[in-house]
Amino acid sequence: MASTSSSDNAQSSDTAHLIVVSNRLPVTLAQNGSEWSFKLSSGGLVSALSGLKREMSFTWVGWPGKDFGTSDRVKIDNLLRENSCGAVYLDDETAELYYNGFANSILWPLFHYHPGEMIFEEAAWDAYQRANRAFAEALLDMVKDGDLVWIQDYHLMLLPRMLRGLLDARGLTGVKIGWFLHTPFPSSELYRILPVRRSILEGVLAADLLGFHTYDYARHFLSSCTRILGLATAPTSVEAEGRTVHVGTFPIGIDPGKFAEALQTDTVQRRLSELERRFDGARVVVGVDRLDYIKGVPQKFLAFEHFLSEHPEHVGHVVLVQVAVPSRGDVEEYRQLIASVNELVGRINGRFGTVEYTPIHFLHKSVAFDELVSLYAVSDVCLITSTRDGMNLVSYEYVASQQARHGVLVLSEFAGAAQSLNGALIVNSWNIEEVSDALHQALAMAPAQREANFNLLYKYVNTHTAAYWGVSFINELKRVSQAADELAQLPQLTAQVAQTAFGAATQGLRVLMLDYDGTLSATRTIPDFARPSPQTLRTLRRLAELPRTLVYVVSGRIRAHMERWFEGIDVGLVAEHGLFYRHPQAVGQLQGLTQGPQGPMQDADGWTCLVEHTDPQWRETVLPLFQHYTERTPGSFIEEKEVDLTWHYRNTDPEFGLWQANELKINLERVLSHWPLTIVNGNKTVEVRPSQVDKAYALRAIIGNLAGAQLDFVMSIGDGRGDENVFAFLNTELKATQELITCTVGRKSTQAKYFLPNVDSVLAILSKLADSS
Repeated sequence: MASTSSSDNAQSSDTAHLIVVSNRLPVTLAQNGSEWSFKLSSGGLVSALSGLKREMSFTWVGWPGKDFGTSDRVKIDNLLRENSCGAVYLDDETAELYYNGFANSILWPLFHYHPGEMIFEEAAWDAYQRANRAFAEALLDMVKDGDLVWIQDYHLMLLPRMLRGLLDARGLTGVKIGWFLHTPFPSSELYRILPVRRSILEGVLAADLLGFHTYDYARHFLSSCTRILGLATAPTSVEAEGRTVHVGTFPIGIDPGKFAEALQTDTVQRRLSELERRFDGARVVVGVDRLDYIKGVPQKFLAFEHFLSEHPEHVGHVVLVQVAVPSRGDVEEYRQLIASVNELVGRINGRFGTVEYTPIHFLHKSVAFDELVSLYAVSDVCLITSTRDGMNLVSYEYVASQQARHGVLVLSEFAGAAQSLNGALIVNSWNIEEVSDALHQALAMAPAQREANFNLLYKYVNTHTAAYWGVSFINELKRVSQAADELAQLPQLTAQVAQTAFGAATQGLRVLMLDYDGTLSATRTIPDFARPSPQTLRTLRRLAELPRTLVYVVSGRIRAHMERWFEGIDVGLVAEHGLFYRHPQAVGQLQGLTQGPQGPMQDADGWTCLVEHTDPQWRETVLPLFQHYTERTPGSFIEEKEVDLTWHYRNTDPEFGLWQANELKINLERVLSHWPLTIVNGNKTVEVRPSQVDKAYALRAIIGNLAGAQLDFVMSIGDGRGDENVFAFLNTELKATQELITCTVGRKSTQAKYFLPNVDSVLAILSKLADSS
């Protein structure tokens, strides 16, 4: 199904090579007898990456536009190889359903806030999956370890995950994957209606770097990850499956030099002179759009009609030249749009036009590049009224063509470019009166103001070029990849390593310190439901029955819960993050120990409290504040422990809950500043507890109690921030221990020497140790 090729200048395996992947190759293939030829296609992505091509070499991989026979594929592959391209072949049915049936009929309207245009069909979704899989299989034979793969747009949102899976299976773990979206990403409230919403998000989250035109789009994506997948996010990253996926904003640009050069050509100069004579005495407003429902062409015409109606002095003196590039005329919605636009043009021209004056010059066709540059250059205003647009590079092209006239740019706030082009008049394209007023303001603007605004625009367009966009993304991909490589050096704990160290401890004690939530048990939304599984209990029982082996379970839960959950199993317990601890009964059978606990005496049940005295008045201060936020944050609740107080917001709206938690912490810091208390941001919790007492403090006390015994093996496994203090303590204080293993759950920056990916892998390792003698 797929054929592959690689660039002639593909570099050696120890040098990273860039592979750009898009739905379509930037070529049009033509057959002349038995020979094939091709020419470069036009388009925004082609223009943008053409600028990047001048800065670095890369291989471009994509669908060649149709299916070909076996003999033709060989010739085409050779032709493409000579031009640093590679083909992914799709059968015609898959290509049609994947491209028009899913990408353009589901994702395109949804991402542009037109959910009513969506038509979801399982056959189209199946084709989308098949096409993405074909791309992954084709890339597998092209990519070498260490290469950079840059995937483009909404057509290939499953590709990062599919490709990552194939690469990992082949042991190519050094390939770095980036993905860039050239459209808006909708708000999470809109995105959530997509039936396959999880699969799409999970598909792109296998990449190392995700790029968007604006932070609004990135923010919407991050919100969807939080609300739909329940993932932890930061302003520039997502934590997914133990990996940090970086998210960045990279506004795309154009090649302004191309327009500056065209303006100097004889062809453009002659055409410009012709247009100036044709529109002599008139002010020209230009619009250039693909005829698509997101481009706001009807809104533009309605605003222009309102402008002529409100300002009759401009009738006969202002014309709108609108280039409408045909788009998908075979689709019913687009045919209706064409009919609506034609009706508006006829109505407005009929209402305001005369034999000598035509208000709207409507060109429903593609125009040559020289003609386009000439239209840009002759106009006084460029009017862009997109109702939703990923970026809109027409605005950049207009600025690049206006060095002589200093035309005014009127730009819809719903185009991504509005966030970058300071100096444009920003309008709400749905408000025809506002657009009309902006058009009047643009035509009446003083020359000095026009020049000042233009200079701002030109400086940005000339700096943030297509090449700048591409190089910025690739440099960021390299940077995050380097950071990921450093993190990847953290080895995963294997059963062989653990068993070897465990078995080598033949004389002294073997001590295991095991965190509970997120390590022995998946984190639960309600504390009472966090009881250990039968598998966990069996494993702990078997470990505790081994000779010279002490097992401690460390948790933020209260003593009563832990006693009930682990009843009948001789394990040590640490409750409320270290405030209380109890040794296993096996400690009493050891000889030569310093048994006296540090701090107050043990109670009758063998529990030691590490806090000598706490003034109960602090709880009277904190509890009303917790209650206040609980009443105002649906889904939150308070957990009152013996000493600690914890506010849980795991079941709240994820963004509102985090916002409330941050505000709560600020208020707590203000009212508790004179108390010896610590405010801890936990995993969807805010906890208040006595200062200086944490898991590491409890562990220090436990190790102190075991003084006199020989510790041959110590293992600590945990997943949270509090466990980092434990790892740091062990690495420093017990570095002379014969066998010391510190292990975090989930790959992250850590003090631990190893990592395990999840709870299941922790239990698997412990089960292997329990099989030891």
